[in-house]
Amino acid sequence: MTITTALQLFGRFDIAVFCQFAEDRAHLLNIEMTLQRLLPNEIVLVLRGARALVGMFVMACVIGPAACVVTQWEESHHP
Repeated sequence: MTITTALQLFGRFDIAVFCQFAEDRAHLLNIEMTLQRLLPNEIVLVLRGARALVGMFVMACVIGPAACVVTQWEESHHP
C-alpha cells in the first residue's frame, strides 16, 4: 500500500550531510521525497512510497547520519 506522509525532524543537523543521506536512502527504498524545510534545528520532508519502506526510511533518518542528532520527530499521514 502506498502512503504519503510528512516527516518533521527536530534536533541538530548538518544540512548538507543530512540531505545527501536522505536522498540516498530515498533512492534505495524507491521513495519519492520532497524537502519542505531545511533548518539547522528542524527538517521537514514529504514522503510517498510503500508503507513498510517509508517506515524504514523514517527509522534510518532518526538514527543517522552521525553528523546529525534527532531529538524528536513527528509523522503526519496524508490521504
